[in-house]
Amino acid sequence: MAELVWKGKHQPHNENVFTFQGQSILQNSPQQLMTRAYYPEQQGEPEVPFSFSHEWQNRLIQGDKREVLPALQREFSGAIDLIYIDPPFMTGRTFNSGTQVAYSDTWNNDQDSYLQWLYETLHLLYTLLTVDGSLYIHLDWRATHHARLMLDEIFGSQLQLEGAGFKNEIIWYYQSGGRSKKYFARKHDSILLYTKSGHYCFQSERVGMRRGTQKRNHMRKEVGVDGRISWSIRSAGRIYTYSEDSTMSVEDVWSDISHLHQRDPERTGYATQKPEALLERIIQVSSEEHDLVLDCFCGSGVTPVVAEKLGRRWIACDQSPLAITTTRDRLLIAQSVQPFALQYVEKTDDTPPIL
Repeated sequence: MAELVWKGKHQPHNENVFTFQGQSILQNSPQQLMTRAYYPEQQGEPEVPFSFSHEWQNRLIQGDKREVLPALQREFSGAIDLIYIDPPFMTGRTFNSGTQVAYSDTWNNDQDSYLQWLYETLHLLYTLLTVDGSLYIHLDWRATHHARLMLDEIFGSQLQLEGAGFKNEIIWYYQSGGRSKKYFARKHDSILLYTKSGHYCFQSERVGMRRGTQKRNHMRKEVGVDGRISWSIRSAGRIYTYSEDSTMSVEDVWSDISHLHQRDPERTGYATQKPEALLERIIQVSSEEHDLVLDCFCGSGVTPVVAEKLGRRWIACDQSPLAITTTRDRLLIAQSVQPFALQYVEKTDDTPPIL
């Protein structure tokens, strides 16, 4: 197996890691998640004391993933059904939302530092993923090829389960941005799909497209006595027939989901915001109702908002105070939002988060 190497490459510090049934489990993490606020479905007091009960509460957490993910290991190691992340791409830019900094993606122009950061992130996410879970990572041309080699290494060497590893590189095609005179216009992001085993949720029929009446490949068109259209094709000596109302599976090039335009009603003003339709497709295909979804770079809050809408449990994290307040406010104006805890990682210097 090919391995990506960079200066200073090392696995996350594992003095608290032990192996159980072939899985790496992190124990005795020094980080603690402190609960600062609780927002009930009826929006009364903006902040009231919170204590966890036996009933599940969704969680919005402020903190760097290097602190939050180890803190989550105590309760959620091997328990997350679906992970979607849209991490920094190493663009060399600082992204602003209005007059505020959303996040910095400069890395002091040190690619080795970025690769190590991404590698550690993927290791921690792997340990959180359930054995039949799926990971989607959203990147662009700058980092996709690096991430594939990292993920091949992590998913291929940690737990040798049949069917584990790479499933798709999804191309999300959009039409935003300008055109270059020096190279073909870069008009897509890549979303890599990896699974921890060969047993995972994949219900593509939920987001399939109606076959319709237009010509499909080399299929033969037939019109019934009722005027309805069907399509047939011969393959391996058999004839397959499909009605115009049958559903076609979604392919790995997604050109039907547009980026968010400047005046799109979904827009929150947060930089690099992704459309809800993108997350709706991922969550519907790769999770069931009440499954647990994690996004540790939640940004504008699209993942928890869509997970809430689709009846999934969720944990959303971000180090940016702006991302947390944007996500919190977006959730609170949504219809029928369930109660959720607002948490932060306890700091040794007792500095409270800015919320």
